[in-house]
Amino acid sequence: MTTEISAKQVRNWHVSIVLLFVFLGAGWTSITTRMPLVKEDLRVTATQLGLILLASGLGSLVGLNIVGRLIARWGTKLWIRVGYPLIGANILLGGYLIQNHFTLVYVFSGIFAGFIMGITDVSINVDGSALEQKTGRTLMPRMHAGYSIGTLIGAGFGSLAANLNIPLAWTAVPLCLVQIVLPTILSKHLPATTGIEAKHTEAAKAPVHWFSFTLVFLGLGILCMTVAEGAANDWLTLGVQAGYHTTGANAGVIFSIFFGGMVVVRFYGGHLADRIGKGNALKLVAAVGVAGAVLVAVGANNLVLAGIGASMWGAGVALGFPLFLSAAGEGENSAKRVSFVASWGYGAFLCGPPLLGFVADHIGMLNMFFVIAGFLFLALLVSGAAGSRKN
Repeated sequence: MTTEISAKQVRNWHVSIVLLFVFLGAGWTSITTRMPLVKEDLRVTATQLGLILLASGLGSLVGLNIVGRLIARWGTKLWIRVGYPLIGANILLGGYLIQNHFTLVYVFSGIFAGFIMGITDVSINVDGSALEQKTGRTLMPRMHAGYSIGTLIGAGFGSLAANLNIPLAWTAVPLCLVQIVLPTILSKHLPATTGIEAKHTEAAKAPVHWFSFTLVFLGLGILCMTVAEGAANDWLTLGVQAGYHTTGANAGVIFSIFFGGMVVVRFYGGHLADRIGKGNALKLVAAVGVAGAVLVAVGANNLVLAGIGASMWGAGVALGFPLFLSAAGEGENSAKRVSFVASWGYGAFLCGPPLLGFVADHIGMLNMFFVIAGFLFLALLVSGAAGSRKN
């Protein structure tokens, strides 16, 4: 539910949501770009690192199980103002814990981080969906392009920190400080009633049944895309460094190229979806992603091939979150529908890291990327659930 607002207020709302997307993942990405150092400081194997990353997935699933009700009761604005700064503060804490080898404490920090991230991310996406309904345009891909720009900035910070041998605890400090103060600056542009469900009147007491099997296919699609995206976040730098026998800095550059592919496709993805339909757009990029993951897997020792493959891989997962969530947000009870589909995406973060770490330990990091190609192919098969309506 949103009150009537002027065109200028809509523009300010739109800009604010884009900025919130930009810095949502920047700090964390600056840490994941240095994943080889994270693994070294925590003194763990790939499988153990996957189990540690599992902690944030557990926390996010708890948050996602309640966020639909929280938003329906109090709206998105409150949870953005509360959750967004907590994410930045927790990343700063996590960097300190990793650098000082507090592995067990870091696991509990990850659980809390996942819980807050799930609530905050869904709140921002519900605002984005409400903006789409208000304007009648597909805006989510470009909003998520903001997220990818932020992760590209974060990857740049991480690569620079690796080159300069900056301690891990200091890598994300500038980005996290921005994240802590940003919602206070922008909150005046966020409508206070977004996501709040209207009370039923005496004439309309029947509950709205928001669940459908289409949502299940949307959830399966976002799960597969998120596994592929999360695999790059968690394992691409490790895979390139070990499989291509190169430096951590070069692996960080390949990681940045991956995010470059995501940014380009997300920037133009809304126009593509409006022209050919969301389902067809998702099929197209998923096919590109399959080819990209395979190319990274087979291109060992050729960093040019790794860069081309990484950019295609990034392009292939770019529209997963924005378009599957955009499709879920159409209709009534959007907060619950978006929360349901988003939970599949975060479920991928829950099951993906330990599964892929186990696979990598047994068949090798580069061979594991063939498994990622399989997930993207499955996403291609179910993408039609997002619909073929053209705007």
